[in-house]
Amino acid sequence: MLLPLCLSLLLVATVVRFVWHGRHWRRLGLEGPFGWPLVGNMLNFALARQSYGEVYEWIYRTNPGLKYVGFYRLFNEPALLVRDQDLLRQILVGTNFADCADNVAYVDHRRDVLASHNPFIASGDRWRIFRADLVPLFTPLRVRQMLPHVDSACRLLRDQVSVGCFEAKELSTRYTLQVIASVVFGLDAHCLGGQQKSEQPSRWLEWLAPLFQPNGWSLLETIALLHSPRLGRLIGHRYVPLSLQHWFRELVAARSTSGNNLLQWLAESKRSLAQDELAGQATTLLLEGYETSAMLLAFTLYELAINQDVQGHLHLELDGVGQGHDRDLLGQSALGELRYTEAALLEALRLHPAMQALQKRCTKSFTLPPQKSGCSGQLKVDLGTVLVLPVQAIHLDPELYPEPRQFRPERFFNQAPTGCRFLGFGAGARMCPGMRLGLLQTKAALATLLQDHCVHLADQDQARMEVSPLTFLTASKRGIWLRLERRAHQ
Repeated sequence: MLLPLCLSLLLVATVVRFVWHGRHWRRLGLEGPFGWPLVGNMLNFALARQSYGEVYEWIYRTNPGLKYVGFYRLFNEPALLVRDQDLLRQILVGTNFADCADNVAYVDHRRDVLASHNPFIASGDRWRIFRADLVPLFTPLRVRQMLPHVDSACRLLRDQVSVGCFEAKELSTRYTLQVIASVVFGLDAHCLGGQQKSEQPSRWLEWLAPLFQPNGWSLLETIALLHSPRLGRLIGHRYVPLSLQHWFRELVAARSTSGNNLLQWLAESKRSLAQDELAGQATTLLLEGYETSAMLLAFTLYELAINQDVQGHLHLELDGVGQGHDRDLLGQSALGELRYTEAALLEALRLHPAMQALQKRCTKSFTLPPQKSGCSGQLKVDLGTVLVLPVQAIHLDPELYPEPRQFRPERFFNQAPTGCRFLGFGAGARMCPGMRLGLLQTKAALATLLQDHCVHLADQDQARMEVSPLTFLTASKRGIWLRLERRAHQ
């Protein structure tokens, strides 16, 4: 009789503990959903039914009128989802930035030596040091000096263009790897037409193209990166696989030490950098430089394929600017005039942000105003609390963007994104330092592909885009299959 009684008491105690933990925010007087054992409010993410951005969008959408929502991440961890624009501004660029400047990204510095130099991943004072090294590399003058690398890759891309079906992300990745290998290392990656010159396929494509794409381990790796360092240790997760870490060190050693490339500029300006630190910065420049830009280019082509009227406006701009520059759209002046083309890129990034949410960890306790306007009582944010800034949900908020799911580049035409309504590149001191280069290389590629061609869906089954629920960077579940046709005026 004693054993069944003990088991019953243990079961009751466990249930009481889970219920108590799942009502953490309600005990503090906050509105929000109940937190279920282990999965919190992220069951659909844990079961790979929805991406984490879609889960956060649901919480955002179902709690109108609240400045922030108390909810529960995986493993029933209490967290706060911030909805109010003023609070977002305070956290990203204002008075509370220093209280939660660290991004939530669990990377073991011993297993991931090179990734630990990434300013997005680094915490404490380290992110400021690493970011300060990178920012001078992306001044307007420096970005202009990168244009020959972009021009060279675009001319190779033009030679690759052929009428017919193609997978947009695959083509975009080949292009951005070609650019970034040249911009960062001064090397030719042989990703665009170089295979014929070599018996071996490009190692850049072989090793890097699949890196952020959905696979059998993606969900576990995403959970390890964003939710659980313990799981990361258990599965031996590395943000940068060990084989790539060795290869990146080889690339740094073999880099071009002449001409205009980012590592040469960095080595000249920071002569005291240790080899691992230089390799770490190179890893950041490479991984951040190719994947997010390839994703942006692919999704922009997709949106133009399903919005032929927008594509028509873009063609008009390409034709008009081309007439004034002898059909050369790759010069600095011509690219600067492609404002509608750039607006199309920003609008695609609004609809398909690379990071579906920014997640910050409180490193110094601070207070938030009442959850609702007109109510009294502040909330003390305890040390270690995660604050989720739901980028995807903000970008799809109809109060911020009327008809938010419509692709309308006019939202950004002749005006830069302002405030915290647009977080495609982040905001404030931890904003993406390579934003200018990202826009430059994608704009140049878009002009190259569409100057003489129209883009269409490969078939109507591709009309509905399905986002992978497995990856932490936005990716298509089934690929993005499109078709190019020569333009009628040709």
